[in-house]
Amino acid sequence: MNYKCLECVCAILVLLVCAECLFIDDTCEAENETGVCRLLSECDYLINEIRRAGSPMPAYLRRKLQALSCGFDSDEPVVCCKTDVDTNSGSTGFFNTGSTQDFNTPPKTNSWQGNGAANTNRRPTNNFNPLNDNQNINNNNNNINVQTNRHPNIDILPKDCGVIESDRLFGGNRTKLFEMPWMVLVAYNSVRGTKLSCGGTLITEWYVLTAAHCVSFLGERLSLSGIILGEYDIRQDPDCERSDGDLICAPPIRTVQIDTVIPHPGYSPQNLFDDIALVRLAQPADFTQFSTKPICLPTSPELKAERLDGKQGVVAGWGVTEEGLQSPVLLKVELPIVTNVECQTAYNGQPHIYDKQLCAGGIRDKDSCGGDSGGPLMVTGRPESSGLRYVQRGIVSYGSKRCGVGGYPGVYTRVSTYMDWILDNIRR
Repeated sequence: MNYKCLECVCAILVLLVCAECLFIDDTCEAENETGVCRLLSECDYLINEIRRAGSPMPAYLRRKLQALSCGFDSDEPVVCCKTDVDTNSGSTGFFNTGSTQDFNTPPKTNSWQGNGAANTNRRPTNNFNPLNDNQNINNNNNNINVQTNRHPNIDILPKDCGVIESDRLFGGNRTKLFEMPWMVLVAYNSVRGTKLSCGGTLITEWYVLTAAHCVSFLGERLSLSGIILGEYDIRQDPDCERSDGDLICAPPIRTVQIDTVIPHPGYSPQNLFDDIALVRLAQPADFTQFSTKPICLPTSPELKAERLDGKQGVVAGWGVTEEGLQSPVLLKVELPIVTNVECQTAYNGQPHIYDKQLCAGGIRDKDSCGGDSGGPLMVTGRPESSGLRYVQRGIVSYGSKRCGVGGYPGVYTRVSTYMDWILDNIRR
């Protein structure tokens, strides 16, 4: 390689490095195409372009490198390098949505530092058969409804959960600040500081439900740090919102240490199946706060037997937006739930979609995306006799690398098929 040329690029990128840099292997946007952050020396097409441009480097190429900068690994620049699209299968590739860029804002506290989540493009290697008829899900669930409904730990799950007040009233003022108080952020340690790539939900005062790929197989450079409760906008603490001229503020966020991590034993980086995990907190969540409440789970026979295809689901998270940047504010999007057969067809059979998974979306510019991993797919329902509530039916697992691509639904872990596992692994 022409090291003099590379030194020139290094000097340029030193001046242009982003305030919050990405990590190697993070997804990124390169000239309106999906890319991956790589060492500049490993991005052949950029190196060739730099060589062809000659010295001194033209202004247009300087601007391009500025736009593609991911930061540095030691002293070598890291850039957003375009990835090839698989034209044989018609697919855009797959990703676990937890492996994404950092927020573009500094952390509010020094009690937590950086993250990342395992990324995999491989199909499941288990021996389950793909679902050919969604009705099979309902038949299978009916066989375990009685057991789940009578599980000895069923009373650990709160009855007051998933309250739907999209126009929440606080002191007579409308606000979206407390709309989804069960949402949490997973914080990680890294040599590069804070990275918040996954979400989750409070299901009891002690337990968070998330994706297995958010908490396991993280590698040597990453480690779990804590769970952030009561978050809404990561740019401020406390979170405040003005409504009808009045300033409404939430309590300060809490960063709680982790007591125990319980990933499903069936999950591995080579397997897109069983992507579910529980995290037990070292201190309980405070459900007396407006900003911290639990979500409902599908525990009743009626909810577990309910067909979901054709219904509208709601996905929430701090994930990547259509601009390619991770949102600092909690966002939500409404997505249609599709049958597993339709989902399997959309992905041309690879990877297989299994009966313990469900699919939603496939609408252009509406999707869960990087940073949403571990977060919920919610559907309105009536748990027990408590009225209409949000019930978590899915966990964001994986999807097309190019988020929001029409025709490619997101794939979610189907929570109802793991209710016994969840109840087996929680305690007071």
